Amino acid sequence: MEENDEGSGGHDSSERWLVSYADFITLMFALFVLLYALSVESQEKVNRAWTAMATGVGARPHRGGARPELGNSGAHGVDSGNAHFRELGQVMRGVQADLSKFPNSGVSLAMDDRGLVISLSAAKFFESGDDTIASGQQPVLDSVIKGIEKLDNRIEVDGFTDSVPIHNQRFRDNWELSAARASTVLRYLIEHSALNAGHLSLAGYGPFRAVAANDSEDGRALNRRVEIVIWARQSA
Repeated sequence: MEENDEGSGGHDSSERWLVSYADFITLMFALFVLLYALSVESQEKVNRAWTAMATGVGARPHRGGARPELGNSGAHGVDSGNAHFRELGQVMRGVQADLSKFPNSGVSLAMDDRGLVISLSAAKFFESGDDTIASGQQPVLDSVIKGIEKLDNRIEVDGFTDSVPIHNQRFRDNWELSAARASTVLRYLIEHSALNAGHLSLAGYGPFRAVAANDSEDGRALNRRVEIVIWARQSA
């Protein structure tokens, strides 16, 4: 008697579709269970879950802040129900109150999905093409430090320039200038506060990640900045 081919199991091939159908139903059930589980979790955990899923399939999650290509500025994406964001919101209001004694301080504050973003206008804090903090702006920066120095959050200092090319004896291009300005601000934070240096980092973005068009002086002035990003702490 002729034996069946290996793997046939003696079943009629016309019933093989049932196996694929059963697999499909199982996957659909798992998906709905996952969606239900996410719906009853906190908003922060849901956001982290979706971010992890997006990253897993190769997508780049959007970030907020004053960077148009990474999301809208201001409070977009802020989890106002999160205690850590509420804490940073209180810090922001305290710093704003302290800065009120400095008319035209050159500092703006906003919350985004990272946390608190403190933006220093390069036009106020630095001479053109230089990375030295203007002496007249040091009291302003001291006031900012006063409001944040007790925080134990991760802090990132980012430098940005406009699109006008620069080349002088110190800096070959806008990349170097933006990084140098970020480094100057970071070192000032370390030297004039009790902030944990291990929680600080810096980056220089040069003319990229602009917040305004570079076709006007006002727009270029907005793009020349250093941002102190105080990241909200993650809940356990």
